[in-house]
Amino acid sequence: MIINLTTDRGHNGMNSIKRFSQSAIIVLLISLLAACGNSGNSNENAASSPSASGEESYRLLTDAMGHEVKVPTHPQKVIAPFIEDPLAALGIKPIAQWGAGGVPQHYLQEKLAGVPVLDMNGGLKPEEALSYAPDLIIFLAPTYLANGNYEQFAKIAPTFVLSDNEADWRGNLEKLGALLNEEEAAKLALEQYDKKLADAKSALGTLPAEKTAVLLQADEEKGFKLFGPNFYGGATLYGALGFKQPALLKGEYETYSIEMLEQLKDVDYIFVLSGQGRGKPPVDNPLWKGLAAVKTGHVFEADSGHWFNANPIANGLIIEDVLKDLNG
Repeated sequence: MIINLTTDRGHNGMNSIKRFSQSAIIVLLISLLAACGNSGNSNENAASSPSASGEESYRLLTDAMGHEVKVPTHPQKVIAPFIEDPLAALGIKPIAQWGAGGVPQHYLQEKLAGVPVLDMNGGLKPEEALSYAPDLIIFLAPTYLANGNYEQFAKIAPTFVLSDNEADWRGNLEKLGALLNEEEAAKLALEQYDKKLADAKSALGTLPAEKTAVLLQADEEKGFKLFGPNFYGGATLYGALGFKQPALLKGEYETYSIEMLEQLKDVDYIFVLSGQGRGKPPVDNPLWKGLAAVKTGHVFEADSGHWFNANPIANGLIIEDVLKDLNG
């Protein structure tokens, strides 16, 4: 059976020889693993033969890049860097998880405790993926194939590029559910999110339509960034919850000089991105002190773990934060 899941969202000669040798070893290891995997099946028909329940062991699916992929019907060892949030929403635990500098996404650790953290500096590396012997590798979009090419990963395990629109978290959750034979779990996750959003909007009433808010990434006295209506937490703040945008807000993730703070003087709520390595607001600057939100105590921390994200669990946590901050 063929199913199409495509869409209609940093020296010298000896060094060169060394780099070539390392690459050759990686390719050799990948080829050996692929050969071993193939030897485990007497022929291709054996891999596709029905199980005792009459279900085939794999399906042929077409990914967002047009690859026809032999996907296990019920994969057990999945690597899907930066798709851990929707995986967790489906009740699936990967065999390794995305991390920055060895630090995973904290807000997911209740569900992913004990899962090894990938070295994602420069993107997923074929040799590290190989070390986990996955039975399925998933990339959110073509842009996530930053380290190594598709063919290198495909030699390790069936490799599927989920979407050509990485910002479409709802559609991508549905695609992930279809890919993993978890359509009902995806439907339930969306229903739970929609109920949480509806309850929050009911609790907030007309306030979002009357109040202006910003999600601000501070950099001391150097300036600041603002999240636009289609950029991670900005999409939840404006698109989902319906808060008004200030006139200053242009684009999706633009940088503004410190002098531009004056144009935020009438903003009602400021959510400041917080977390390890995040800059602090210029609290001693007269322009900052003069902001209405500062004067009224309506400046709130926004944990970058989930505010710098756009997925079902993260978005739900953003909604919870807004309710707590505004009603606390």
